Amino acid sequence: MIKQIDWQGTPAYTLENDKLIVSICPALGNNVYSIWDKTLDREILRVPASPAELEQQPVQFGTPILMPPNRIREGRFQFQGQSYQFDVNHVTGNHIHGMLRSQSWTVSDSGSKDGSLFITSTIRLADDANVQRQYPHPLELEVTYVLEGSRLNQVLKVRNTGSTPAPFGYGLHTWFLLDGEPDKWKLTLPVSGIWQLDEANLPTGEITPLGQYETLREGAALQGHNLDTVFQIGDNPCLAVLSKENVEIRYSGSELFKQWVIYTKGEAHDFICLEPYTWVTNAPNIDLPADITGLRGIEPGAALELEVTLEVIYK
Repeated sequence: MIKQIDWQGTPAYTLENDKLIVSICPALGNNVYSIWDKTLDREILRVPASPAELEQQPVQFGTPILMPPNRIREGRFQFQGQSYQFDVNHVTGNHIHGMLRSQSWTVSDSGSKDGSLFITSTIRLADDANVQRQYPHPLELEVTYVLEGSRLNQVLKVRNTGSTPAPFGYGLHTWFLLDGEPDKWKLTLPVSGIWQLDEANLPTGEITPLGQYETLREGAALQGHNLDTVFQIGDNPCLAVLSKENVEIRYSGSELFKQWVIYTKGEAHDFICLEPYTWVTNAPNIDLPADITGLRGIEPGAALELEVTLEVIYK
């Protein structure tokens, strides 16, 4: 069942089956702001109290869309001979989390197909003068959310309709609840190394061994962990697994996702952010090969497709 709802005066949509109720607000960043699990009778995500709270703090709840993700030093970089200056919007004097956090998307299609429910929304960057001032590329983005059983897919299709290559980085900032029980939740994260960060949380360009986080590869309880850590995925699949006695939440991305940021907002207690990125923080300013940083461009007339899947498995 798909319904348009009135979320405290803001239009939103729900996709509901016998497993999950997924709530999406296209008007505020196309954010999946709630996933209610019927089987476990619990919320999966950190949910804003109101649309106003989501608008005021667009990366603090649900599943914010980041384009590009995380920080860019002083908001400044060059790509294929073109200079860019993004707004400085962080106390460290850097840009953070891109320009699609709270923009309004347009619902273009919805329905059911082969036992699944879907809703598709689009945004044209050429229509937003504030975006074009910083990022002068007329990209067209389409996101389709597909709910089937206890699995939610996000499929992104982005096309460059302009005449110059567009630097492109994409990520999600997904807030999962730990219910105040970090000792009962385990994180499994198959990764290969850690990006060392400077005082502004920007990568230095050095990737080091996992060290104390080696245990995450096989799974480690979250009790006592204080994470704001950037991991290199390497040759591993883009997969993070949150699990406890009766449930496993598998969060995965398609092959262009090569970095994870894991964030607990202090010592793990109430929630954890699992953030899959196609490019690493400050990628355009890191002097390393693109296959390591994830820096890539979308050529004129070309398109890119990415997929992220959240699946709940009951034990």
